[in-house]
Amino acid sequence: MDLSKHLETAADAVKRRNYPFAVKLYTQLLGLQPDNGDARAGLRLALFKKAEQKPPSKLIAMIGGGVSLFSAALGRLFGAHSSAAKSYERYLALDPLNEGVNLKLADSLERAGFQKSALAVYKAYAEHQPRCLVASRSAGALLYEAGDYQGALAMYEQALKVDPRDQESLKARKNLAAEGALRSSGIEDAKHSRDLIKDQTEQRRLEKASRLQLSDDEIEEELQEVEERIANNPDDIKSLMRVGELLVMRGEKQAALDSYERALQLDPSRSELADKAGDLRLDLQAERVEKARKRGDDSAAERAEQALHEARVGEYRRRVEANPTDLGLRFELGESLLHTGAHDDAIQELQQSVKDPRNKAQSLLLLGKAFRAKDLGDLALGQLEKALEASRSGGVSTKDVLYELGDLAEQLGKTDEALEHFSKILEEDIGFKDVAEKVQQLKSSAG
Repeated sequence: MDLSKHLETAADAVKRRNYPFAVKLYTQLLGLQPDNGDARAGLRLALFKKAEQKPPSKLIAMIGGGVSLFSAALGRLFGAHSSAAKSYERYLALDPLNEGVNLKLADSLERAGFQKSALAVYKAYAEHQPRCLVASRSAGALLYEAGDYQGALAMYEQALKVDPRDQESLKARKNLAAEGALRSSGIEDAKHSRDLIKDQTEQRRLEKASRLQLSDDEIEEELQEVEERIANNPDDIKSLMRVGELLVMRGEKQAALDSYERALQLDPSRSELADKAGDLRLDLQAERVEKARKRGDDSAAERAEQALHEARVGEYRRRVEANPTDLGLRFELGESLLHTGAHDDAIQELQQSVKDPRNKAQSLLLLGKAFRAKDLGDLALGQLEKALEASRSGGVSTKDVLYELGDLAEQLGKTDEALEHFSKILEEDIGFKDVAEKVQQLKSSAG
């Protein structure tokens, strides 16, 4: 059955921001063809856009979708993965950005044999939330199985940005680079020894280009090759980028930044290149802070650290403007703004990042600190209490939240509450900050 016209109609509805109609049509199309990757990807996009337009209520989702989640869990338990996927889709209609449910949906689709749909879900979520390691890594695996080596390599690269030490992604990336280079270089079709030698050289070049670290000799050898290409063509952006990568491997960050900035002057639209340059600027400034601390120059360290926070604000503001739906970036911006004293702007960003389950506890803690800085004690207390509850699921140390609660209670003159919070920390870690001293002081003042 040819669904192309219906897919065009649904895509047009998304463009016109008629998201309810698009969701309805995509759902109907998936009822006819459950493994239609275009329909599944279109449904994700429509739901994401709908959520951006009007953020969903978690409470309504749990009340209205609780039965669907229970049905999905039963389906997975008894191996009815196709049925489980339908139940997950019903829940995601109410809570489209739920990371855990999106990943379970993709997994159920894959187990049901709907590879195209599974890939569509993993890829769509990875594009929407680039910091989701599982989505990026799983999309890479399915793209590899589908024979899309460049696409798979890109997803593994994205996964390694989230966790550069992820062993599964590192291994897959290395294997994929070798096989992808082999196939793309035409070695399988080489008929003459001269062609084979040429292709083997190209294979080695591609394999080296895909590796995160080379030996000193390999770096020096490739630098000479790339710099020769730049000498012949000073506007060769790819070669300038490669020089930057090689210099980073060699630890020459300032020289690498210079190379990236030359490339950016030629093409300012390259967001990945802008991110690499931005990361290097922040790394270099962080090193200035550390050098000042090591030489015992507290004043210089303080100035350098303030400059670092301001640089982070500028960098993450740029990234948020380019990716406004990336809640992870909004968290980084909010945290940086808080350090610069821009409390209102920090609160605005953190109130967005709190919607990200991975940064929820930390965002709430920082919101509490921001409201404290504005002398809004009651609002700060409310955020910190939420942070304490969220901390039990990870994301931030419970001791940090308890300390902030105790400090706030002490400031507000609530001695008993402050003593209660600090005592809880003391029971777990007597050496945490100055908590032992605080408990002793509070007990003395109470007596």
